[in-house]
This record gives sequence, C-alpha cells and structure tokens, in this order.
Amino acid sequence: MNKYLDNIKNISADIKPFVTNLNYWSILLLISGTLSVIFGAISYFVIIEIKDFALSVIIAGATLSLLGILISPKSTTLIFKGRRGRYGTNTLIMLIAFISIAILTNSFFILNSYRLDTTATRVFSLSKQTNKIISNLETPVRANAFFVPNDPQQEKLKTNAEDLLGEFAKNSNKFSYRFTDPQLNKTLAIKYGVMQYPAIIFEDLSTGKLQPVYEKGFNPFSEQDFVTAMLISMGDKQKVIYYSTGHKEKSLSRDTTTNEISDPGIDYLVEGLKRDNYNVKSINFDQIEKMPEDTAALMIIGPISALPKKHAQILVNYIATGGRVALLLDPNPHITWNDLINNWGIIVSQQPVADPLSSLAGSNFLTPLIQKSNNQFVPEKNLLEFTGNDKAETKRIQSITDQINAVFFPGSGAILETISAADRPLHVKNIQIAVSTSISWLESNIEKPKFDQETDIRGPFSLITIIESQGPVNSNIPVFDLSKIMIFADSDFVTNKWFYSNQNSDLILNSLAWLAEDYEVISIRPKVVPFRSLVVNRREREFLKWSSGLPFILMITTSIVVWWRRR
Repeated sequence: MNKYLDNIKNISADIKPFVTNLNYWSILLLISGTLSVIFGAISYFVIIEIKDFALSVIIAGATLSLLGILISPKSTTLIFKGRRGRYGTNTLIMLIAFISIAILTNSFFILNSYRLDTTATRVFSLSKQTNKIISNLETPVRANAFFVPNDPQQEKLKTNAEDLLGEFAKNSNKFSYRFTDPQLNKTLAIKYGVMQYPAIIFEDLSTGKLQPVYEKGFNPFSEQDFVTAMLISMGDKQKVIYYSTGHKEKSLSRDTTTNEISDPGIDYLVEGLKRDNYNVKSINFDQIEKMPEDTAALMIIGPISALPKKHAQILVNYIATGGRVALLLDPNPHITWNDLINNWGIIVSQQPVADPLSSLAGSNFLTPLIQKSNNQFVPEKNLLEFTGNDKAETKRIQSITDQINAVFFPGSGAILETISAADRPLHVKNIQIAVSTSISWLESNIEKPKFDQETDIRGPFSLITIIESQGPVNSNIPVFDLSKIMIFADSDFVTNKWFYSNQNSDLILNSLAWLAEDYEVISIRPKVVPFRSLVVNRREREFLKWSSGLPFILMITTSIVVWWRRR
C-alpha cells in the first residue's frame, strides 16, 4: 500500500511542474490551435458538406492560439526565436505552403475539370452523336429530376442520372438540370405530372413542352433515353421506319414469356432505331395497297421467298414518289428481287465474295472485313464523280462511313452492274460506298474456297451501293421524284448475333438516318454495357465519406509526434 502511494506521489511530482507551468500550457494551446486551424482550413476547402463545421474549427483554433500567446508571450517569442523554434517555424511554414498549393491545385482542377476516358469503347464518355446534338441546341432545355432521398435503389439511379446530366450540361450552356424531392415539393411534382418516382422530365423552356423518362425496373438511365426525350421535348416528331414481313425476312425474335432473343433476329437493330428517336413498325404488303404516308424509310432485311408482283408494284410506286429503301440481300437472292433492282442496272451475285486480304479470321475468306485502313470505304474524290461535284451531298453521303474503322459481312454477295457506265442514264446514279479488296473473287465452292483463274471472277466488288434515281435505267428522261435506295450485299451483319460486333451497328443506323434525312444523328453511338456500381448502405456510405481523410490526419499527427520527440 505504501509502495502504491509512493508511486502516486512520484507521478504527481512529475506532472506538477507541467500543470503549474504556464509556459507548458502556452505551447500546448499554441500547437493545438495551429493544428485546428490547419485541419479546419483543409476541411473548409475540400469537404463542401461540412463548411460550417470547418469554419467553427478554424475559429476555435485561432482562439486557442491567441489564448496560448496571451498566457505566456515570452515563451511564445522564445519558441520562434530559438534554434528549435526557427526549425519548427520553417517546418510549419513549409507545411502551410504545401497545403495551400494542394488546395489551390485542387480548386483549379475542380473549376477546370477534364475527364480522360481510358476504356476501350469510351463507355464513360458521351458519344460524338450526343455531343453534336447538345452543342447545337437552339432553345434552352432543362431536365427536372424527381428522386426520393434515402431510398437505396433510387440513390443508385440518382448517381447514374446526375453523372449523365452533368456531362450534358458541360457541353452546352443551354442545357440545365435540377433535382427535386417530390415528397417535400409535391406542388412541383404535380405541375410536371409526376406520379411515379424516380422520373426525369425534359422541358423546352421556350415552349414549355415536356417529355418524361421513367426508370425501367430499376435499370440505369441511358444516354440515348435522355437524348430521345430531349429531342421530343424540343418538338422533333418521331419519324416512322417500317420493316417488311411476309417474304421470310429477318424479324423480331424476343420471347414474350422468357424475354430471350435468338441470334437471327433483329431485336437489337429495332432497339437501336428507337434510341435514335424513331418509331419502328412492321408492315406486311398483303395488308396494304400502298406504303403509308408517314414512311420515313423502309427496311427489307434478308428476304428468302419470292416477291409477288403486287408487292413489287407497291415498292415501285413507293420509290416513284421519292421513297427511301434499305434493301439487305444475301448471296443468291430469289430471282424476283434481282428483277426488282435490275430496274436500276444492278443485281446481287449468286456466289459469295472471298477476300483473303481482308476477311474475318477463321471464316475461310468468306466473311469480308471492310476496313478504312485498306481504303475500302470510297473516298470523297470518288464520290464527287457520282454527285456531280455537289460537295454538300458528298459530305452527307461520306458521313455514313467517315467515322467507321471496320465492319464485316458474314457471307456477303457482290453488287454487280448489268449496264455499262456509258449506257447508264444521267438520272440514275450508282454510288459505291464500300468495296472488297482487289484480290477478292466470287467463290462457287464454299466448302473449299480457292481462286480458280479460269472460272472465278476477280474483284474488287461493291458491297454497299446507293442508287439515287428519278426513273429506271430503261427510261431516257426522269419520270418520278428523286428516290434513294441503299443496297447491302449481306443481311446477317444486322442480326442480334453480329449487330454489336466491330461497328456494324453504327453502319446500319447511320445508313437509315441518312435515308430518313436525319443527318445530325449520323455519328458513333455509345456502346451498350452493364451498369457497375458499389452497393453500400447509408452507414457504410457515411463511413467511407468521413474515413477518407484518416490517412492524411494520421500522417500529420505522426509527423508532429516525431518532431516533438526530436526537438
């Protein structure tokens, strides 16, 4: 017991000089105050959410420092004048300078932010198509986002939406957005007709026209959803693109019960057109006498059966009124389809194209790969010959492929001319868009592809052709309105199996946009990717937010302790 009391007395004796020494308290208050000011300043500039708290810490630190100076001005002066004090002061000045530089650098990059997307498909950046549309806004547009806070599912969607809308706003000063809690501001929600959450209402501020975007089963909002809604709010009427049925063409394949799709279907193509703000409908020629008046373009994708005379007449009548047709034919199409396009001096070959110089690996040369690096997309100087030196029209045609590097056609035919260039009338233009290489040929034996100099026809061959005409080739004068027919020597590249391979999707969507005369949406579209997110609850999110500064605090504390022990 006596030994225990002696230990207490010894500890008290050791502590007493410090407790009763004003110099000690002065130094302690000065150091504590300085650290508080530094910590508060960092928090004030870095963590926006706690600015008020950070300001309180700065004031408290300044008060402690002032109190330390007032308690013992002499000790404070000695601290700064002594050798250790000078070293400590220099260290403190260097620390403050470092922190100031860090804060200024951080503020500079916040005010002048630049994002670098290193992903292979640029999936975290807005597409060139979207940038073009946003940068050309003629009227101010605002996105009104309604999200319920503290809902874990909606928080995830809100982050996704806020990132996208923020990118939109960076690209145009005519685009703005705001987030509203519909439970606290029911009046605003009712004004915009919002009855379910989350919802984002795009509003043309000049006309007041609204277009909503709702979540789909808690799937993230997409860039194309926002672009489509924005265009509709600005008054862009949805054009209608029809795809034909009734000739065993490729069509939708989605199972309504399992929601699964099959490789030969065109579900991805239809979805892509809808994202480009088109209304896509099927049409059967047995049910109509003529094409509907609202037809912006007609797709005929891989027909197998014959083209009845009645259907052929409907097509000819539609083309005669300035129709726009995308015709995708495979090698050896039914003769009735070649009879149709032979009116413009072309047919599709019976044999597929073999191209050993540019073809997909493992395809026995029978899947031609069309590459910009091989000059397989027809250059501008060649297009000028077909457009009569019309540079504006040439640029529009060239825009279909000028941003595309490579596409491939699984089992492509060749588009052959049945009339010489000299005999072709002026009102019929055959504009080749993409060709095979010069060492390609038409292969008759697909089991063992090999060039036979005696029987095989050597290329290059046209794989994509545009026919602009005001009449058939057997007419010497124009007999109807200017029509545009875009012919592809393959239909498989637009199916679900190959649609998102290379840039197949951009090629067909750009082509249809060109036919529908929507030149502003011809570009490279964002790739469809799964949404990746870190799912945490509220407590975990708060922990991550507040613990992010712990490493810096530990570093500063350790530095001070080391300095204090070595002083």
